[in-house]
Amino acid sequence: MKRKSKEVIEKFTPLFKPRSVAFLGASKDRRKWGFITLKNMVSGNYPGKIYPVNPKEEEILGLKVYKGVGDIPETPDLAVIVVPPPNVVPVVKDCVARGIKAGIIITAGFAELGDQGGKLQEEMVAAAREGGMILVGPNCNGIMHPWEKLHIQFPPFLPTAGNIALVAQSGNVVDVLARQIMLRGFGCSILASTGNEADLHCEDYIEYLGEDPNTKVILSYVEGFKDGDRFFRVVREVSRKKPVVMLKAGKTSAGARAAMSHTASIAGSDAVFDAICRQTGVIRTEDLNEMLDIGVAFLRQPLPRGRGVGIVTAGGGWGVLAADACAEQGFDLVALPEETIAELDSFLPAWWNRGNPVDLVAGAFGEAIFKCVELILRCSDVDAAVVTSIMPALGSDWLTANEEPGESERLDKYMIQAVVDVMNRFNGLADRYQKPVIAASELMFGDAGREARIVQAMGQNKASCYHMPRQAAAVLAALARYSEYLQSRG
Repeated sequence: MKRKSKEVIEKFTPLFKPRSVAFLGASKDRRKWGFITLKNMVSGNYPGKIYPVNPKEEEILGLKVYKGVGDIPETPDLAVIVVPPPNVVPVVKDCVARGIKAGIIITAGFAELGDQGGKLQEEMVAAAREGGMILVGPNCNGIMHPWEKLHIQFPPFLPTAGNIALVAQSGNVVDVLARQIMLRGFGCSILASTGNEADLHCEDYIEYLGEDPNTKVILSYVEGFKDGDRFFRVVREVSRKKPVVMLKAGKTSAGARAAMSHTASIAGSDAVFDAICRQTGVIRTEDLNEMLDIGVAFLRQPLPRGRGVGIVTAGGGWGVLAADACAEQGFDLVALPEETIAELDSFLPAWWNRGNPVDLVAGAFGEAIFKCVELILRCSDVDAAVVTSIMPALGSDWLTANEEPGESERLDKYMIQAVVDVMNRFNGLADRYQKPVIAASELMFGDAGREARIVQAMGQNKASCYHMPRQAAAVLAALARYSEYLQSRG
């Protein structure tokens, strides 16, 4: 292992893999963060020792409470600090004196409130750095490491372990993204709500995640940068190892003002950030939904080698929309070779359009769909395939399925498995030809509950099906941009 990599891992081990945690500001009041966050940590079955600290209590949630950090029988790796703002600096000094190497300052009321809070924040950081202690926050929502069963968080749900990492200056954004990832059937590696970033900045977390074996893709929400030069150097290096997908807020003057009052962040020039993304391989997104769409695609899809695309569509309208969306994203709709058209002629209806997009015109089902996609992928000029509407691939039985009394559960299981099987076959073709196969489809049966269960089941099999053609094209464009960046770096 390189010396630099080893140093990064050692620096963050007390934070993300602590053997024991001191919880300062633990409370019995069920309305306070000092209770809720501690309860979630206990509920998550954290395997290490938890030492609640509160001079007025004896026991909280079945845990012995200590009067101060100095009374704890060992030196914890990590301190969680949920005390009033005036008490934070003395508490940090106590932690430094005890030899604690990492802290999470959940307490708000610092630089985001102006000069007075800013000075308090500077004192806190100076005290921590003097003792070699790293700090998350202040004004943050905590961190989560599902692989380690470490859930220092406010919301009462536990993200499942997986391969998507989240770094966000907003705790609310972390919570929303984590829950949406769970609903899509995927899991998270590490989640960090970074708050004001008084000590550790977003690039510090990204640097560590670049070394984390459980992290395959990094999603990040930022409102501004404390050290633009270092951010540039770090993400340029990490992007060579794994994709970094970012959403930057504060594009408008209104958003920039909100960022300053939220996390004391200076939003900076949007054009400059665009240029940084192009030069470092960062994939910039426009909203949280697009970030999630792209993130899950990076978990499973191979990268396209070029910009040639073939489209297979079950409906003419969706084919046109997909063609427009792909062209707008800079893709070329490949002219199909005569031999490919001849093979398609052998099993498609006589009235098919003989072009790209390949329109199935409601005349092909089941195996014919997979054969169409495979023939498209075989074309040397095709670098990726887009499938709009997977319904024909399910066969035709679903068209006449009846929701008979007592049959709903059986049909539910059947349709979920059918969709998963179809997506697995598309993914298998993507693997075989090392070309992405991106699907967009409405699931035209059942209710919203069944659709949600299908989406989750797909994710559990590392598959994603997007709702609309434009989403599929945007995802494919992100894969292409990242592929082009890697090719440019040799």
